[in-house]
Amino acid sequence: MLQSNKLPAHLLVIGGGAVGLEFATMYAGFGSHVTLLEAGNRFLPKVDRDIAASMLEALNRKRINVRLNARVQSVYDTAEGITLTYTDSANGTPYYLKGDALLVAIGRKPMTAELNLEKAGIQTDKRGAIVVDNQLRTTAPHVWALGDVKGDEQFDYLSIDDFRIIRNQLFENKKRSTKDRYPIPFAIFTDPPLAHIGLTEEEAMKNGYSIHVARIPAAMIPRARTLHSIDGMLKAIVDIHTGRILGCTLLCADAPEVINTVASIMKTGQRYHFLRDFIFTHPSMNEGLNMLFKPF
Repeated sequence: MLQSNKLPAHLLVIGGGAVGLEFATMYAGFGSHVTLLEAGNRFLPKVDRDIAASMLEALNRKRINVRLNARVQSVYDTAEGITLTYTDSANGTPYYLKGDALLVAIGRKPMTAELNLEKAGIQTDKRGAIVVDNQLRTTAPHVWALGDVKGDEQFDYLSIDDFRIIRNQLFENKKRSTKDRYPIPFAIFTDPPLAHIGLTEEEAMKNGYSIHVARIPAAMIPRARTLHSIDGMLKAIVDIHTGRILGCTLLCADAPEVINTVASIMKTGQRYHFLRDFIFTHPSMNEGLNMLFKPF
C-alpha cells in the first residue's frame, strides 16, 4: 500500500484492529471510500461500547463503512480491480464487494517454527511465542527474549522497555521486571485518535469495584474546536472509595499524548483530584482532563 502511487477510489480492508483502522482513516483522508471488514461481532472490543459507538460515528462521517461478522470467503484480483465475497456469520447472508485495492490487516504472530528453538531448550507456547518469566528469561539458561516474539502486546514501546529490563538484568541491580511497568497505555492513530489505559467500565464492574464514571464530548474542549477536531469523547473510571483512577479512554485530538499524563498519575497512585485541579497550558487538549474529572 505504501509503495503505490495511485489512490484507490474504493479501498477494501480486512481486519478491524489498529493497523486496519489507521490505514482506513488515512486513505479516507486522502479521499478514498473505504469498506472495513471485521470478523468479530463487536467493534473495538478492548474499549467500552459507548467509545466504540463514538468511533463508528466518526468513521461513518469520513465515508468508512464498517461491517461486522464478516467472514471472507474469496478474493480475486481482476483487470477491473478486486472482487471479494464474504458471509455474515450472524445469519449466513452472502455479500459481494468490488474495490480498487485490498489491505489485509488480520494481525501478526511470532515466526519461530523454523528456528529449532526446542534444540536450544527454549520453550514456546501454542502460538509459537517464546515463553519468558517476568524478567524476560527463557527456559534456557542465559537466554532472554524481547519484543514481539514473546507474544504479548505488540507495541514498539514495550520492546524498548524489554531492552531496559534485560540491560538491568545484565549490567545493573537486577530489580526491573515486567511487573513494574503496568498499567500500560495503548493508542490507535486514527482520526480522531484513540488512547486507553487501565480498566474499562465493563471490566471495573466485573471486578467488583464501586465506581464513578465521567464522560464529556471532545467538542467541550476549547483546543478541540480550534483544531476543528470535535469528534469523539473522553471517559474516566474512578474508584469511589479511594479516588484513584482505574481507567481512562480518550477519543479525541492528541489522545496518544494526553493519555501519558493520565498514565503518570495512575502509576504514582495519585487521586483524580490532581488532574481536576492541575493548571494546564491554554489552549491545550490536556485541559480536557480538568473538565473530565470536575463532576466527581
